[in-house]
Amino acid sequence: MTRSAPRFARLAAVLAAGFSAMPIVARSPDLLAYPGSDGTSGAAVGQSVPASPRFRSGVDLVALDVCVKGGDGRLIEGLSADDFLIVENNTPQRVTFFSPDERVPLAVALLIDQSQSMYGEKLDRAKLAAVAFIGTLRPADLVEVIAFSARASRLFPLASPENAAEQAIAGLRATGTTGLFEATLVALRDLERAQRDRPTEYRNAIVILSDGEDTSSLVAFEDVLEDVRRSGVLVYGLSLRTDERGRSLGPLREISQFAFDSGGQTVAVQNLGSLVPTFQEIGTDLRHLYRLGYVPSPLVRDGRWHSISVRVPGKDVRVRTRSGYYAPRSPMGGDR
Repeated sequence: MTRSAPRFARLAAVLAAGFSAMPIVARSPDLLAYPGSDGTSGAAVGQSVPASPRFRSGVDLVALDVCVKGGDGRLIEGLSADDFLIVENNTPQRVTFFSPDERVPLAVALLIDQSQSMYGEKLDRAKLAAVAFIGTLRPADLVEVIAFSARASRLFPLASPENAAEQAIAGLRATGTTGLFEATLVALRDLERAQRDRPTEYRNAIVILSDGEDTSSLVAFEDVLEDVRRSGVLVYGLSLRTDERGRSLGPLREISQFAFDSGGQTVAVQNLGSLVPTFQEIGTDLRHLYRLGYVPSPLVRDGRWHSISVRVPGKDVRVRTRSGYYAPRSPMGGDR
């Protein structure tokens, strides 16, 4: 897909605000392979799974993180590869990699709205909930904290959870407008850059906590949505939006779209007292995702968007995963 000059001008403006330049998509994280696809030891269906799967780029295995819940909202565990049906562009696919394991470490970018509308109890509760969420992370996990108002600010770089992250959150003050899209783009870039440099595969996620609409980003929603789709990063949104009477307005449409296309989730927080358990539920959700992989059949390298759905036939469950991926384009310019 060709990207326009105006778009690059907007992105350059974001980078000029203090963030280091890097390609939006340095590789295709949508197309990943588990060790073993190239002849090395690995875990295909029916084989044992190492503690920390490492997916490799450059091959045609599409990797999916899949959440399965029952009608009561509880996470469903104990499923096997045979329980899943993957459909790409209305064509059933064969599962070639499966891991029910929760041992994959997390790399989480935590985005906290510190605009003026968050002043007072909202921001105080948000800080407490964010600190509680960080407290649930394991030593092998990574966390980054980004606060945003008119511009995004890295309070804590992507690293192992430490007291420094909590201290950075404690110092937040409400001011300015809301640059939500810009902050999301910064987080995507940070996670992608870090993944390139790490020998271990992480489950990458962005958790956004905000109470309003974007009012000041230098990048458009559509541009950031495309990058979310290309990234393979899960996006979760916690909405504190309320009307003048304090009633919840539900999640922002744009955050809901980020979540839907990435396989994440949005939650409308009904009262500030539920923020901590809501954050904890997101942490639990991230720990209990099935990881599936398949090689598309037919294999088409056309550079286009390929829609994906995952089902568990014969079971009364709800399945959530990303809505699709961009196929690589053949260097010869064809579809193969």
